[in-house]
Parts: sequence; structure tokens; C-alpha cells
Amino acid sequence: METQELINYLDELLVSQTGKHLDNLQLSILKGVLNGQKYADIAEEYCCTNGHTKDKAYELWKILSEALGEDINKSNLKATIERLGIANNYSKLFNPVQIGEINLCSNKRENEQKEKKIEKNIKKNYT
Repeated sequence: METQELINYLDELLVSQTGKHLDNLQLSILKGVLNGQKYADIAEEYCCTNGHTKDKAYELWKILSEALGEDINKSNLKATIERLGIANNYSKLFNPVQIGEINLCSNKRENEQKEKKIEKNIKKNYT
């Protein structure tokens, strides 16, 4: 997943849980951290103080921690995203109701196709 897609995903996740989008500085912090920047560099690009950027970052990590149910900070953001499967698979957070190969939150057609495949395999194995 591209950095911008990941940021959009996290923003939408927060909107769904809090009703609020990330502000511009929080978006800059996420993008900067994901690209290996230091807070001082992010602050310079955003034209604010390093202290203000750190304060906003602390606030951001707290919000993300609550949304993801994990302790998030600058140093573990990438590892946590990978561990949760967010970078490779949206289903970890958006589709938590899954039984075997059938995802109860995905579209109906996709579920029907998976159900047919499973039924076919069952019939094949037991006949």
C-alpha cells in the first residue's frame, strides 16, 4: 500500500470512530514519519515549531492507539501497521466478522462465490 493510501485509510478509520478527520499537521506528521522524517523536518516543512509538531504528534499517537487498540508511537508505527496487516490487507480492521473464507462484511456476490466454492469442495470430498 502506498503511503497516501495508508494515510487515507487511517483518516477514514478515525472518521468512522471519532467523526473527525485528521488535521493538516497530523496528516503531515503521518506522512513524514512513514517516510522516515524527524519532527524537526516536518515542523520546518509545515512552518511551525518543533515543539508544536511534537505536541500534535503525541495527540495523534494517542488517537491512533485508541482507534487501533494498540500502543502507537513514532518508533513503532510502521511495525504495528505491518503486524496488524493494514499495509497488506484491509480486512483486519474493516471486516472483522469472518468465518473461514466467508467475510460477512464484504459484498454479497463475493460471499456467494466463496460459499459455492466451499460447497463444491465439501461435495467433492464427501462423495
